[in-house]
Amino acid sequence: MGPPSCPFCSFSNSNPYFLAQHVETLHPEDGEPSFVSRHFLEEEAGCKEATTVQGAPSQPYIECECGEAIVASDFEDHAQLHSAEAADSAADMAEIVGGPALPTQLSSTDREAGSVEPTVSISMAIHSPSVYQFASSSKPRQPSQAVDHGSQHAAKDRLALLLASNASGKKRDVAKHRNAKRLGEAELGPYAHEDQMPAWLQRQLERGAKVTIVNQISHEGQLVRLERVANEAKGVLSVLAQLCEQDHLLAKVYLCHPGVQHVFKMAKEGGFCGYRNIQMMISYVQAARSQGHELFPGRLPSVLDLQELIESAWDRGINTTGKVETGGIRGTRKYIGTPEAQTLLTSLSIGCEASALNDTDHRPVHEQVYDYVEQYFIDSTTNPATKVCKTSSAPIYFQHQGHSLTIVGLEIRKSGNRNLLVFDPSFKPSPGIQRLLGAKFRAAAPEKLLKAYRRGDRYLGKHSSFELLRLCDRRSFGAGWDEL
Repeated sequence: MGPPSCPFCSFSNSNPYFLAQHVETLHPEDGEPSFVSRHFLEEEAGCKEATTVQGAPSQPYIECECGEAIVASDFEDHAQLHSAEAADSAADMAEIVGGPALPTQLSSTDREAGSVEPTVSISMAIHSPSVYQFASSSKPRQPSQAVDHGSQHAAKDRLALLLASNASGKKRDVAKHRNAKRLGEAELGPYAHEDQMPAWLQRQLERGAKVTIVNQISHEGQLVRLERVANEAKGVLSVLAQLCEQDHLLAKVYLCHPGVQHVFKMAKEGGFCGYRNIQMMISYVQAARSQGHELFPGRLPSVLDLQELIESAWDRGINTTGKVETGGIRGTRKYIGTPEAQTLLTSLSIGCEASALNDTDHRPVHEQVYDYVEQYFIDSTTNPATKVCKTSSAPIYFQHQGHSLTIVGLEIRKSGNRNLLVFDPSFKPSPGIQRLLGAKFRAAAPEKLLKAYRRGDRYLGKHSSFELLRLCDRRSFGAGWDEL
């Protein structure tokens, strides 16, 4: 017997909360949804009315139990992706045939970020979420010393260095002031007018995700200790490459650099997808050692650090329109998008190029997106004859109204249909995917594990415009596919 289904359409979900949200939102008795609307969310957040506001959303925001506010028309897809996120049955159909031994957790359990330091001499650094520096001591920190004031000062020093990067250069503005007005909920989300996020969320972001130290057998057969961050997944692209090879319905697949991490939100943090996608872009910069990698030698910058970098760029005259349109983002839950990502990268002298695609009479916008992404990967493919083309290209920042994702590949089915392959910061890898990290395997049903990463006509067809941001420097000097 399958999961419960909607009595009015074909939607089904095993989670009764999602099913009830679907019915009340898309099939309300009186024509108005009874669940949390954007207005309720504003009142709960203590939002203040802006003097000049544009872009009021045509649909309500629905609050998912995961903590994220979703535009009503996207809620059904969001619920289905939660089902894929939890799916584990397909993992039983994947036979592991090789790869390193499963990581072994140390006797010390998960600690908050910043509470441990490496105890062996390997190339890694563990520090608080704000510290971008290599660990300077091999002596382990005691659990009772979780708050290290020296690390906090080092964090401030490192952030100051980043903020000063390229500060002496000529001020630039990547967008023109053309009667810029304060944006509203349609662009900035349900907390478009808040002055400060809740204190509990601020503290959660300051602490960062939990860090675990694990033992793992390296490719050279040596035992090494590695850092695992609770909301970051390394090695997912290697799993996707194997699944795509084994999916007999696929004719061609393009994948980006394998070092790109899948970064996803922490529990109940809400809509910080723009920041999480920037972190994924930076994970490429680190792994490929591409332009700007020297600015990020340690952990990925935190959400709060990214806010500080964007605000600093505005203060220096880079895309100051963004400051006017958002009213400032420091310490808030306002959505950010392509302009803010471009502003941050430009301020750090990391070359990038933004593109906007819209529906035309001649070609639907989602087909234009497929064309753009396919050509992007073709341009960096060194072995076009293979089914799965493993490139060294950077991922692409991908924005539509209300959400952003990171494009990590594109697949062409034997039917001719195309799908984007994405890392969605709203969802973590399923247990089935997590079990296959670092292993070679044979999957009886690869399409089930790939479902969560595919975005095709149904998803993209609901939107009339998209924005894409790609890095200009696509050279890779770090470990690539050959080193896996």
